[in-house]
Amino acid sequence: MDRAFSFPRPRPRGLLGRRFEMDEQLVLLGGIVLSVILLAALPGIPLKILGCLGAAGTCIWATLVPYKGRTFLRWFEIRRSHRRLLRDGKLLYRSTAPLAGRRRDGTPEPVAQPVGVPASLEWITGKTGYGDIAVLLQPTEGMFAACIEVEAAKNFGGLDGADKEALIGAYEYLLKETAEAGGRIQYVQWLARLLPTDPNAHAHDAAARRDPAAPAWLSDSYDQLVDMVSVYAEDRRLFLVLGIPYIPELSAEALNYQTLHDGYAEVLGREIEQFIRSLSGAQLRWVRNLDEPALASLIHHSYAPDHWINDVRGMDRASCWPAEMDAREPTRMAARSWEGADPWFTSTAWIKQFPVLPVGINFLAPLLLYVSDVILTVGVTMRLVPGDQALEDAMADVTNEAGQADTTPGKIADPREERELGASASTMHDLANGAVGVRLTGWVTVTAPDPELLVQHRNTVRAAAVKSQLTLEWCDSEQYRAFANTLPMVTGLLKD
Repeated sequence: MDRAFSFPRPRPRGLLGRRFEMDEQLVLLGGIVLSVILLAALPGIPLKILGCLGAAGTCIWATLVPYKGRTFLRWFEIRRSHRRLLRDGKLLYRSTAPLAGRRRDGTPEPVAQPVGVPASLEWITGKTGYGDIAVLLQPTEGMFAACIEVEAAKNFGGLDGADKEALIGAYEYLLKETAEAGGRIQYVQWLARLLPTDPNAHAHDAAARRDPAAPAWLSDSYDQLVDMVSVYAEDRRLFLVLGIPYIPELSAEALNYQTLHDGYAEVLGREIEQFIRSLSGAQLRWVRNLDEPALASLIHHSYAPDHWINDVRGMDRASCWPAEMDAREPTRMAARSWEGADPWFTSTAWIKQFPVLPVGINFLAPLLLYVSDVILTVGVTMRLVPGDQALEDAMADVTNEAGQADTTPGKIADPREERELGASASTMHDLANGAVGVRLTGWVTVTAPDPELLVQHRNTVRAAAVKSQLTLEWCDSEQYRAFANTLPMVTGLLKD
């Protein structure tokens, strides 16, 4: 029997219970306190009733009532931040890389990054047995991030159930080994990059380069060769980003070397190399490490796809950012590369809800495989949680679901509550049987050369997400921040 996956619903974690977030609980508590104060301060019964109902009703409306897809409390901070950045001019970015000099060691001077990207990035070159790899230190996030390119089984969809189960089990073992082995890697981010290509590009290039003076037999032979070559209409790339938290013990170990930079390069390089060696056990083929030019090229390509991923000429920590970026429009972001004159438009959505019903292994196929002619990036950020801690959290979730269920005698039980309780209990039993504990979130970025085409591609991706039983929420008024979650930086997941 093929394996089925069930995802429990996202549970807000506040100070009191897990039904509301912390800010929602504070607003509701403030409404109660204000109502009590108005009851004591206002004269007359009518004023007391109006004041109490007005204060409590306003807080309840701001916290619970849907307002343009979210609640007023959710929109308040988003719009306030957007207006502040718009007033400060930070949503309009122009790179200073052409004016930046170089340090004595030859590395470029730091260049301010666009809004939304973690501030004060530091670039470190890690040393591994597979070559150098660029490591990004994000002080504000307390995280080191390194990126490698991998290749999965191309014919996964054509395998039978037993082979699929074996591959999934191998990957599950990789996650569990990483979480339980005492290593420093605690975050894993998958980035699936899909770019449509011209299937006739090689034929056009061959026709343009054809030599009229070449013998006829040679031209015929090459035409037959071109016809026999299989050409893919999409270029699919799969990147794996590793996140290592910045902790004092790591810094103390790095201090044993000549310089702190050399210490980080050696310590982080060993951790990354050990993880790369374990990829073969998960049936994943290591393709390459992304050193500074390669990582800079990937970041620049994410903003503007007319810069090709493999083109690393002139790419470094200064030129990785776009030449210009405009995030003033609430529904999209525009960026221009160094090579092009026209901007590319980008829109990012958050995967608000993973499937609420049990799904098979290939449930993401409509989004990852069947979307065509769309420049798409799907990012999933996971935090690996040790088994004991994950089991404790799962037991608390089951208790919470059971406590929230309405079990009034004589009332028909809500089937949605039964489903959520069943999903939570299933997760708890899976963890008890040895499954790995993972907390995850997902993001989808769509890129197009003009705004009208971007709207069409957004609708296409939304339809594909529905087929995959995903619920998307477009991050309007915070596109600049949401887009950074599909960059190779292991962001987008709340830190505990």
